Amino acid sequence: MGGNGAFALAIVAVMLFLLGIIIGVRIGSELAKGCVTKREYWMANFKILGVGVLVSALIGLTGLTLVAGIPIGAMAGAIASLKMDFGESVGPWKFHDKAFRVNKDQLRRAQDGSHAEAVRRAKRDGTPMPEVISVADDSPQGSPDKAKGAPRKRSKGK
Repeated sequence: MGGNGAFALAIVAVMLFLLGIIIGVRIGSELAKGCVTKREYWMANFKILGVGVLVSALIGLTGLTLVAGIPIGAMAGAIASLKMDFGESVGPWKFHDKAFRVNKDQLRRAQDGSHAEAVRRAKRDGTPMPEVISVADDSPQGSPDKAKGAPRKRSKGK
């Protein structure tokens, strides 16, 4: 095949790889909905890798190497999407997030895993989220209007 034909095949292969990433992102976000604990998260990762390797092996046996980018891209997209939708830095992602100073909220949630797990369980089950902030009145004794920094009420006559 000439130079132009090989370039065209390379472009198609890259496009199929990108299609695989898009499919993988959808798969990863669906799997993340059912993950509450870190164990469930890791099991979802192993499912992604197992199915991806199996599909890649089947494609290798059939000789359709042009479409080999689809399962590879799907694995990459699914693992990344699963991590982002899980909402907590786990395993090697924790090192990645610390080293590149990204996903600080997920790193903070990894410090207090019980609260993050309760939030994920509430999302999955459709129950109310656990309370994150306190609504208790911390103002000084007396009227809340006299609290420091509270706007003053204007009288009607002035």
